[in-house]
Amino acid sequence: MHARLVSYLRDNRDQIIENWLTEVEIPAPIESKGQESGVVPYEFFTKALDAVLDLIENGPAAGKNPRVLHLNKFLGITCDCRERCFGGRVCLELHDSGLHAFMSVFDDEWDAEHEFSLLDRECSQDLINHALSIFFNQEIKLCLHKTFRNDCPFVAHN
Repeated sequence: MHARLVSYLRDNRDQIIENWLTEVEIPAPIESKGQESGVVPYEFFTKALDAVLDLIENGPAAGKNPRVLHLNKFLGITCDCRERCFGGRVCLELHDSGLHAFMSVFDDEWDAEHEFSLLDRECSQDLINHALSIFFNQEIKLCLHKTFRNDCPFVAHN
């Protein structure tokens, strides 16, 4: 199942990245007056997709991907978290929109030949969500901005 899923996702790589790019709603940095949404570099999506596929294929033992463009490279520069809202959390928004983007290639319009049954789709969604969770958990651990925000849900409060 894993090999088939990874192969299918690799075959639909461009569609997943395009959907992820268009679905994500990231707030612009606070300094960017007049801009409502921020920008996530294209490189982040491509490297994150590769890392997620690696996690699906090899499990958590795949470890950290050193080639990933980490959130710290653009968080606070091209986009920023906003207080007290899910959509304003860059990491959570990227995770949620990523899951929708991955699952978009399982829609009936896209998978017209029903290569994956309903049960396969549900199992695939669980695997993808788990891999995204592992990936973003690593990103959150590395996030330099969370300690500066008293409203970040991932800051360990002592």
